[in-house]
Amino acid sequence: TQYEFFRLIQTMYREGKKLYLSRRWPTSADHLRYIKSMSKVGLIKYDRDYNRRLIRVLDISEHSAEEIICLADPLCYISHLPAMQRWGLTDRTPNILICTRPNRNCATEQLNRMMEDHPYPLPPERLRLHRVNHPKLVRNRRVQIYESKGVGASVNLPGTAVRIATIGQTFLDMLLTTKLCGGMPHVLDVYDEYGKKWAEEIISAVDKSDVNVVKSRAGYILEERLGIQDERIESWKSQVMRGGSRKLDPDKNFAPAYSPVWMISLNV
Repeated sequence: TQYEFFRLIQTMYREGKKLYLSRRWPTSADHLRYIKSMSKVGLIKYDRDYNRRLIRVLDISEHSAEEIICLADPLCYISHLPAMQRWGLTDRTPNILICTRPNRNCATEQLNRMMEDHPYPLPPERLRLHRVNHPKLVRNRRVQIYESKGVGASVNLPGTAVRIATIGQTFLDMLLTTKLCGGMPHVLDVYDEYGKKWAEEIISAVDKSDVNVVKSRAGYILEERLGIQDERIESWKSQVMRGGSRKLDPDKNFAPAYSPVWMISLNV
């Protein structure tokens, strides 16, 4: 990114003992001059999808859309159905690459902390970390950005720049934003097949969530459908209550069948 490029220039000025630079601190003019000169000799060029927002080093081979997005946006990670596919939870091939990032307020706080954590100050006139406006197509793949109030848990895929929702976060997202995970019938199939295998990760992720309806959905699926017993699942029962939004499938109408323990309409 432009921000990372300038940080590299700063490091060069501060640590380049034999470069004989006239100043210890680069300016915005230096930043533009280096981009222009390196472009002229064919070392770099602007990315075809992100234009001036992302700099392509020509000696580095092409990356996947997932990796490009994570390189462009330090707060973004692969989520929902694409994450399910990556974890081997679904045989469906997503038509859209879905990525999650924090909402505006949360993102601003994180980006400010990232800038403050760097050992060198930024010049006042230029270059701050901002929320990235992603194009609709990245490497010919459609992209959908989902913004979350909280910060979801993610991990790096070894040997790549790709960040992906953890397995627990992926199962949690199935209950939070079911429509982006193939719909509740598909989610139930995934829980039926893999819920017991990943029970610890699922329970831990749901237990940390402050969305009570998710605890109702997870509690019903894990306890009544899969027969899993756990003290944390038992504790969720005191947090659930009957209400207008208590549906197993958030995208369908209420059904008369319901779970009296989890106070949720079984509308699937």
